[in-house]
Amino acid sequence: MTILLGGAASPIGWSVQFVDVPADGLVDELVRWRTGLGHRTVVSSPRAYPDVLEDLAPFESPWTRELVLPCGDRWSAYLNNGTEGGDPTASAHALAARLDARCVVAVHAPRHGPGHQSTQLWVHGPGGQVPSRHVRTLTADAADDRWSWYALGDPFDFEDTDRYTARRVRDRFDRPLLLRYLAALGIPADDDARYGPGVVVQQLVDHPVRSETLEEARRSLAP
Repeated sequence: MTILLGGAASPIGWSVQFVDVPADGLVDELVRWRTGLGHRTVVSSPRAYPDVLEDLAPFESPWTRELVLPCGDRWSAYLNNGTEGGDPTASAHALAARLDARCVVAVHAPRHGPGHQSTQLWVHGPGGQVPSRHVRTLTADAADDRWSWYALGDPFDFEDTDRYTARRVRDRFDRPLLLRYLAALGIPADDDARYGPGVVVQQLVDHPVRSETLEEARRSLAP
């Protein structure tokens, strides 16, 4: 069982983006893209997983650290140090579009704060609807204990669509089903042994950022 996506590393890894390219290629494209935007960056040496997750701290708004690491034989995992478990709209989707690769965004934020909770899957890639290359979205989300359900795009053959008729939204899409769907897409997200050493790309910024340590984040996000 992975420590990401609501596991023991929480809130690190509440949001993980997976791109269907090797990790070194994704890092190279990330640095190339940021350099083209005029950003200054520093790239760390590889560090073993899961210890490399510590290098994402502190959490920041706006975020400045991006972690890329192999996940299985084909995929790369991307995380950042955005507050509340990372920013799921961050760089990986843009990088995947530049590389004409698939991007899968996975979110599982267990119950936190005043009744917040979320499980989401976004799939984008070649052949998807332009301009975002959208293929499929599933979202079961609670804000202040008020649940909402959102599904867009054609279901994949592996989906358990009967689950989506459950009376309670929280029962339609949860962490075990998310991890099962990721496995069906070829992403071994649920196996910590399949994650390789990670590299952190640090943006050097002059503007102030709001930051909090992992311990502070866990206290602030406690249910």
